[in-house]
Amino acid sequence: MIETHLVDFRSLDLDPSSTRRNELMKGVASLFAFASERCTLEQIEIYDEVLTRLADMVEREALAFAAEKIAPLRRAPEGVVRRFASHDDEAVAAPVLKHSPVLNERDLIAVAENKGKAHLLAIASRRNLSEGVTDVVVLRGDLDVKRTIAGNHGAALGPVSLQSIVEQAMGDDETARALGGRRDTPDEVIAEIAEKGAEHVRRALAEQGVRQTDREMSDAARLASERMSNSYWLGQYDFESAWEKLLNQGGHRVVSESLLMQYAVEDRFADVVAVFAQLSDLSLEEAKHWLVRIDTEPFITIARALGLRMNTVQMLLKVGPWKHRLTAEQRSDAVASFIETDPRVARSRIAGGGKPRRVG
Repeated sequence: MIETHLVDFRSLDLDPSSTRRNELMKGVASLFAFASERCTLEQIEIYDEVLTRLADMVEREALAFAAEKIAPLRRAPEGVVRRFASHDDEAVAAPVLKHSPVLNERDLIAVAENKGKAHLLAIASRRNLSEGVTDVVVLRGDLDVKRTIAGNHGAALGPVSLQSIVEQAMGDDETARALGGRRDTPDEVIAEIAEKGAEHVRRALAEQGVRQTDREMSDAARLASERMSNSYWLGQYDFESAWEKLLNQGGHRVVSESLLMQYAVEDRFADVVAVFAQLSDLSLEEAKHWLVRIDTEPFITIARALGLRMNTVQMLLKVGPWKHRLTAEQRSDAVASFIETDPRVARSRIAGGGKPRRVG
């Protein structure tokens, strides 16, 4: 059982040596990394407060150690993760910017808009990046940052970022190779680079055969397989804490379409799932899978049965995993299906005999 007072800050304030503070930071971070999956929401909040206070008292090496420990955790203290992400020191910021699933699109864009190359490179290396984040990183990034984005198969390239990287690829063979190896690079883009690019770029593409090495192809196939898996996406979010927090706030008594929309706009996917589950009288486990699968028909049916507005549905289709998994065409088809579905028919399709509570 975690003690409410992990650290005696009063005695720390009286100790002029930094050694004890540094060791405490490392110890608390290590303890949390070990226990995070078993922590309650209250305990996570305690760790957040303690680590945040210690962050003001310790040296760079201890901060970097704590960042490394916390970065990969699905259930990590949000406050200290965001603090580390915006830290000026690369050794502190990079681990969480590269790996933390706690950081959402808004967090990443805020850092990308205000920090330098080291932070941009770290963000560019994340396993999954939305078009919105990629656009900012490419806009502010230099040659190395754009190379990293081009070679990151989990980074979604929208028209803006793709055009910028194509322009760089015209004179840089590394960028050209990376674009040539992406499965989502349009053939006409490769043809344009091959036709207009510098001689060394054309030669590099020819040698590559517009294909990657066997190992790179294998890595791309592995990533594609992971991205097709519901469990891969769901494993990145702390649904338990979101559910506990919502129940503490009142559960059914406080949920509404406006709250659902608020969380969707803020890209707080775990909170979106918790509210959706409460609105729909679904279990948390059911709601998780309904909001991650590529087949959106079950979601559309219950959204129609609930009486959700079209703009809410449109926003939900761009949240969490769907931001990465659904194409613009798939979202458009889902919205069309929502419009065409009669609410009475939708309610009749709800399995188990229980009807969702109407919110509109």
